[in-house]
Amino acid sequence: MRPFSNPCLTRFFPSLHQGEGRPRLAQDSTPRLGQEESQRALILEAVKTGILSSVGMEKEPRPRELASEEELRRMHRLYRETLRQLTGNASLEGESRHSPRRSSTLLLPATVKPFKVLRSDEEHTSDVLWYRAVFHKNPNIRKDLTLARAELKLYRQLLDGSKAAEPTISEEVHVKIYETKPLNSSLLIHTETLVQTVTTRTGDLTLDIRTVVDKWRGGSDGYSLVVEVGLAVEEGTDPKRSPQMVLEVDLVELRSAGSRRRTRSNKEDNCDEDGRCCRKSVNVSFKEIGWSDWVVAPDGYNMHFCDGSCPHNYKPASMHAQVKSRLHHINKGATPRPCCVPAAYEPMVLMHYDSRGKLKLTPFNDLIVSKCHCA
Repeated sequence: MRPFSNPCLTRFFPSLHQGEGRPRLAQDSTPRLGQEESQRALILEAVKTGILSSVGMEKEPRPRELASEEELRRMHRLYRETLRQLTGNASLEGESRHSPRRSSTLLLPATVKPFKVLRSDEEHTSDVLWYRAVFHKNPNIRKDLTLARAELKLYRQLLDGSKAAEPTISEEVHVKIYETKPLNSSLLIHTETLVQTVTTRTGDLTLDIRTVVDKWRGGSDGYSLVVEVGLAVEEGTDPKRSPQMVLEVDLVELRSAGSRRRTRSNKEDNCDEDGRCCRKSVNVSFKEIGWSDWVVAPDGYNMHFCDGSCPHNYKPASMHAQVKSRLHHINKGATPRPCCVPAAYEPMVLMHYDSRGKLKLTPFNDLIVSKCHCA
């Protein structure tokens, strides 16, 4: 990431303003890698402040209880519908109708049942409860689409509500994944065992199981995906209090010729060595910034912002921008030059818990920059 060269950035990221923590890059002897990390940290802090302000909160909420499976299912349906509506509106406003269509599907297990208890012994200081979750195929998981993401998410709070208040815990979670034929056949089509060390405050876990889901998706429609999870628990934990498991799947429709034109258009917006007005990107992971306990969806997003100089007649937003640029040149800087600013946005929907612990949706129409120009 190049150093910030756009004075207009402080209009959109006030915390980057000089005197409020912005690094002095010109005189700083810090290695470039350190500068990039410092810039990224400043941007993430600005994003956090902006999102909290937009959802009407001064600080991150700490929900004491998670929503029920029924409420999660209802909110995910509403989330997908809201996102579809916003994306459709963006298309009508000039976005390419041939851009890749990305669909997200949430699969909740048909059943989650305890089936085995391993008592603590000399080797194991805790009891291990095993749970079996069975997932059935959804009509939305089509074979003609490309699988972009498949994550198994496990939430511990429903199993032991006291975990959230404890210090950070570290433990191993054993996961077995396989396919079964219909009618409870004992024939295993595929099996895979994963051992994951979890080090989080809540003990929640996210596993990338795209390879397994892709094999399951390409198989016979009658096969089920079975996930067995072994969790270390305190002695006396009620095995009937099952953890919450969900499978999140993202599918992408193959690009058409129109979308390839869109790709070329996006490349034109990439930054060059001259430092002219362009769109820069920072990946925002809600898990990385410590928000995964109250932000349910999405897991993160590519945050774009506009930065760079605006030479005469470079990406002018209007005739006014061209006149402004010309005046800047004639007056030798007395008139401000055009700024590199967003020209268009992509919509995003945030599913999150509010300050009262209620699950809600907040749409954003001006958070993700899709194009930059000089204005």
